[in-house]
Amino acid sequence: FVFTDIQNSTHLWESYGPMADALDIHNERMRALIRQHGGYEVKTIGDSFFIVFLDCTAAARFAVQMQLEMMAAPWPESLLQLPDCLEVPCEDGIGYLWRGLRVRVGIHFGKARVEINQDTLRADYLGTTINYAARVESKAQGGQVLISEEVRCRLDSEFLVETVVGYAGTYLFKGIDQHQQLFSICPPSLAGRVFPRESAELLCNRCKGPA
Repeated sequence: FVFTDIQNSTHLWESYGPMADALDIHNERMRALIRQHGGYEVKTIGDSFFIVFLDCTAAARFAVQMQLEMMAAPWPESLLQLPDCLEVPCEDGIGYLWRGLRVRVGIHFGKARVEINQDTLRADYLGTTINYAARVESKAQGGQVLISEEVRCRLDSEFLVETVVGYAGTYLFKGIDQHQQLFSICPPSLAGRVFPRESAELLCNRCKGPA
């Protein structure tokens, strides 16, 4: 289960006139990738997507490629002048580390209850697993993909070889007693992204984490 959201989108809607055009570009790229990776768009809420994939690796591939697609999107030049959308080149001067809308992603695996909306005939997914996935997304920052331990242990070896996986911290989620370990995934070209974090729910962000 995948949740996505655009960083500081409320501020962008209030301060950037052509935000509707930028959102169209975002949505077009997102939906093309959902189709490419065999996902199902459950619903959108504003600029946020709720998506289901057949397996964890397909979800992770979607999320990693989406970060690259957002960098390559034909954003209006006026958008690229905004603090949350600036072009930031890589240290080696080849390509960009940041460019355009910054989308955060959370991915979790588990069982959920399926309901069919009788008006739209589309499936919706409910339950604790869905709430957990949304909380994982809420801990990510724009341009970051966070996954749960349940997802990490189900990623195939080929994906792990071609992707940078890092320990992102141990959290306490509201309503969940056990400590939750989260991990970040990104393509090698974006491994230089830094995500400073200050959160009362973060127990440890500097410990080694699991081997």
